[in-house]
Amino acid sequence: MMTPSMRPTGWFQVGWSAEIPAGAVHTAKFFGRDIVVYRDAQGRGLHALDAHCQHLGAHLGVGGKVADDCIICPFHGWSWGPNGSNRAIPYSERTNRSRRIKVWEVCERNGVVYVWHDETGQLPTWEMPDLFAQLDDGDPTGPFHDPYPAGSFRYENLTIEPRVTAENIIDPAHFVALHRTKRLPTLVDHEITPYSFRTKLRSPSRGKITGSVAEKEDTVTLMSFGVGVSYARFAGRDNTHGVFSCTPADDRHSTMFQTLWLEVREQEQPDETASRLAVVASTYTEDLAIWANQEFLEVPGLTAEEAPLFGAMRRFCRQFEPTADTAVTAAT
Repeated sequence: MMTPSMRPTGWFQVGWSAEIPAGAVHTAKFFGRDIVVYRDAQGRGLHALDAHCQHLGAHLGVGGKVADDCIICPFHGWSWGPNGSNRAIPYSERTNRSRRIKVWEVCERNGVVYVWHDETGQLPTWEMPDLFAQLDDGDPTGPFHDPYPAGSFRYENLTIEPRVTAENIIDPAHFVALHRTKRLPTLVDHEITPYSFRTKLRSPSRGKITGSVAEKEDTVTLMSFGVGVSYARFAGRDNTHGVFSCTPADDRHSTMFQTLWLEVREQEQPDETASRLAVVASTYTEDLAIWANQEFLEVPGLTAEEAPLFGAMRRFCRQFEPTADTAVTAAT
C-alpha cells in the first residue's frame, strides 16, 4: 500500500518527447500502475492511458500499435481511443461500451513529458510553464545544446520520497559539504504561490574556466512545482537550465529524471562540451546518493537559521499530500 507521501498531487515526468515520435508507444511505471503514453500516427496529439486492455488484460505497451489516434491491443486487436473508450473489435460489428481504460492528463513542455496525478481524480489545477520564460532573469543566454539524449538522464528504482527532493531548493547549507562550493551560498529571496516555491541563491561556481583562475559566482534560481518537478537556472559560468523530477513508481521507489540545457560555447570541442556537461550533471548524482539512503524526519533537528524556510516548504508540500484515508481508498 502506498503511503500518502508517495501519492502526492501534481505533474510528474514520465519521459521525454523525443522518446515518443509519431505512432510510438512509451511505457512507464507510475504510482503503482503501468501506463502507456503514445503519440497519434499524425504526430499531433499525446495521450496517456492505463496499460492493460479491458478485454483480457493484455499489456498495450508490449507489442501494441498506434492507428490514427487509437492504440491497438497486440492480443486480439481491440482498438482503444484516447478517451479510453473501445473504438473497434476486429471480429465483431459492435464495440464494448461498458468497458473503459483509465485516462491520464498529459502535457509536454520543453521536450519533457508530464502526467498529472491526483488520488481523487481531480483535473489539473495548474499547467507546467515554459522553463525559459518562467526563469527569465534578464541575463542573456543561449543558444543551448539539445538536451536529448546527451543531457537527459533517468535513474530508476531509487528509494526516494518526492518531499525529500523538494526540500533541496531551500537547503543551501549542503552546498559546501556535498557539492564542494568554496563558501556557503547566500539566499537572495524566495516566493511562494499556490503551486510553486521559488528560491534565488548566489553561489560560487564549481570548477574552473580554461585559461582563467578568477573565482566566478553563479546566480541559482530554483523553482519547485508541487513536489514532483523542479526547474533550475544557473546563471554565470555555465548558463545552464535544468528540469529535475521525482516520479513515484510504487510504494517505495521513484524514478528520477534530470534534463540539462547547456549553453553553447564558440569553438568548444565535443570532448570539452562533454566534460562541462559531466561537471554540471554530477551535482545531481551527488544529491541522489544522499536521498536514496535518507530517512525523512517528520520532526527534524533544524538550526534557528534553517527553521523558517524549512517550515514554509513543509507547509507548502503538505497541501499536495492526500489524507491517509484517501490514499488507502485509492490503493484498494
